[in-house]
Amino acid sequence: MKVIMREVLLYYRSHKVENIVFVCQITVFFILMGTFFAFTGEAHYGKSNIERTYKDKAIYQLIDGYYDPDAFTAFRSEPNALNILKNYYHALMNAESFQYLAMFDQSITINDVNGAADSDGGQLKEAEAFQMNEQACQYFELNVIEGRAFQQGDFDDNGNVMPVLMGSSYMNAFEVGDRLPATYYQKEVELEIIGFLRENTMIYYNGNYEFYLDQYIILPYIHYDAPQTESDESFQEIVYFAMINGYISISSGDAHTQDMMAEMEAIAEKTGFYNYVFIGSNPNLQQYRGLINILNKNYDLILSLLILSFLVNMVTLGVQAYMMQQRRLRMMAIHYLNGATLQSLMKQIVMEVLLVIGLAAFLGWNVLVRLKISNIVILLIFLMIAVTFMIGISLISICKLKNAELMLTLNQEDDLQ
Repeated sequence: MKVIMREVLLYYRSHKVENIVFVCQITVFFILMGTFFAFTGEAHYGKSNIERTYKDKAIYQLIDGYYDPDAFTAFRSEPNALNILKNYYHALMNAESFQYLAMFDQSITINDVNGAADSDGGQLKEAEAFQMNEQACQYFELNVIEGRAFQQGDFDDNGNVMPVLMGSSYMNAFEVGDRLPATYYQKEVELEIIGFLRENTMIYYNGNYEFYLDQYIILPYIHYDAPQTESDESFQEIVYFAMINGYISISSGDAHTQDMMAEMEAIAEKTGFYNYVFIGSNPNLQQYRGLINILNKNYDLILSLLILSFLVNMVTLGVQAYMMQQRRLRMMAIHYLNGATLQSLMKQIVMEVLLVIGLAAFLGWNVLVRLKISNIVILLIFLMIAVTFMIGISLISICKLKNAELMLTLNQEDDLQ
């Protein structure tokens, strides 16, 4: 093996430029393939996610009707206002004919070393927050790339500690397990980071089918226990007023719409909260079809480019590798004439290919990691392509070596002797 490695290194030193160019070409090939597979995976994920979420569905926006500040204040002054809000929200959550998705975006103040100092010398920063109830998180199937997603217990009242998910843009700033003091509706809480969302996570919000959560801190809508103080009661009223403004998802069709409307009337009658308003009737159907058509075209285009690029690069690199090994045959035949065995020459070919492809794969993968487009699926595909490339080039080169005219001539002379 030492002799083989010495021969391999001697060959690389004698053909530096040729081998460097070849390694660079294979590295670029790996980077292009990794990038294409990442784009293809994202396009497929986006297409399947949109279809799963919106196909044969209708979404209605539900808001409270307290537009007038005086009416809002009058309702909050009622002694059982909080109980009405809680009962109304829980009835929406437990409805049989629809899914209630409570969502709301707002700003939240957190302590951050990169923020501006407050009057007490602390570091404060306004961050975009997005609040979601448990059904909304399940409906849009929020996926994490680090840590964990929300669990049922995260929506229970855990005192001042609130588990949160961070958008992908925060990955370089925080880590899973970090705790951040924050102000939430004028209440001091501690945000505990439990995970980071997958990049380009998007949901439906305010008529936008591509509302991205990359820049947001995701807060769970908590099911709060009975308040202990007046300030706590006031805090819960504000939170529950936000929680009853959301979206209702049902299956498309007049029958489902009528069932939903009837159940909403029954909920209002049961809870005593009558002041609700629907915005829009069936806002997503036509736009959904157009969005799916765009995603299908993008996916087909990316997939076609991936296949074409893969085939062209494989043929180009294969031919170049074959030509390089073709120039090596005469030198190997001389080694064979000087006493080298065919087995040792085959090992030398495999070692040369292994080092070149291995180095190119290592460099290409590091580039993908730095570009943050790497995952376990791409790694497996990466390894499969590299191994296939190694085996293909090695087998072709070995077959060419064994069937080379000079090698056949030398073998005939050995037989005559």
